[in-house]
Amino acid sequence: MALYHVHLSYVSKGQSTGGALGFHQYFSRDGLGDGAQFHRYLERENGQGKDDLVATGYGHLPAWAQESPERFWRMADTLERRKGPVFYHLQVTLPRELSPQGRAELAQDIRETLVERYPHSWAIHEPTAKDGSGIQPHLHIQFSTRREDVEQDKSAAQWFRQPNHGGTAKDISWRTKARLYDVRESVAVLTNAALTREGIALAVDHRSLEAQGISRDPARYGSTHDKADLDRTMTYRHHLRESGVGAYEELRRYAGWQDQAVQLLSLDRTYTRDLARDHVWRFDRSPARTLEREQSMERTLGLAMERSEPTRQRQPERVWTPERTQAQARTWAHQRRDLTAALGRDDEMTQGAHVRLHDREPDHDLGW
Repeated sequence: MALYHVHLSYVSKGQSTGGALGFHQYFSRDGLGDGAQFHRYLERENGQGKDDLVATGYGHLPAWAQESPERFWRMADTLERRKGPVFYHLQVTLPRELSPQGRAELAQDIRETLVERYPHSWAIHEPTAKDGSGIQPHLHIQFSTRREDVEQDKSAAQWFRQPNHGGTAKDISWRTKARLYDVRESVAVLTNAALTREGIALAVDHRSLEAQGISRDPARYGSTHDKADLDRTMTYRHHLRESGVGAYEELRRYAGWQDQAVQLLSLDRTYTRDLARDHVWRFDRSPARTLEREQSMERTLGLAMERSEPTRQRQPERVWTPERTQAQARTWAHQRRDLTAALGRDDEMTQGAHVRLHDREPDHDLGW
């Protein structure tokens, strides 16, 4: 059974022991003597965490960070304003059924879809699952919501100032419930496409059991320190497997994904990444996001034209008159609406939603 888990949280200044730098050291397994988060993780997992790191990296750091995520997070701890989030943390399950390369590619697609334009660092862990069934791969992404599409010559102190004082603005969309919904949907689509590309007849669903039409209690892990609670959860999950309920639900999820997949033009990485990214950032009208959408539209239009002429020799030259270009643009606009509708969302329902996300120490939510 392909597992699905997406958790988004943020940490305010002074709230977490070790701060942003300590958390970076925790998941990158770097500077173990200084990473308080890492020590708590090892104690909880009986030492297994020391060998679970598969890959780590970073992206979109400002020039003053000098390609050093440690320097960036140290400055964030020092210079971020007192009451604001210092960093966000996104944790995503990577299906164990995928090949190692498939998991690495899925992690890359998730990063490029969601945080490519934000300073971030990341790591992939593969600890042993609590039920002993095998590895439990997952992706950690630590990122700042301060977004600089066009890099400017700023010092660290200038970069962390408020926008009205020349600093880099934060993307407030990350504080909305709609953003979390879109993140969950995009991860589900990217995950299912990755499974299908490897010929694996499994799928995940970002919706609640109730929304899926399944009437049972969810099998959630409780406290990682409560053995009785953990045993109850394991027993319940074992019952779901042995009774056939789990297999039935797997078939329902896979059938639902098949219905969704047939509406897509392709399941290759570029197309599904474009589709997910354009959906997540559809309300962002910045020049950078507008350019992204235009480029993805060009790629999808090219793919559609290739699929429409599978057996004919393509003409060496096409004459694109203004009338023909306008007609093609209208056709593409209709196709694009149909394709994005495959994600099953009513855009109007997500506008204006605003809630407070989990505001607590990240190590409380890292149990697997």
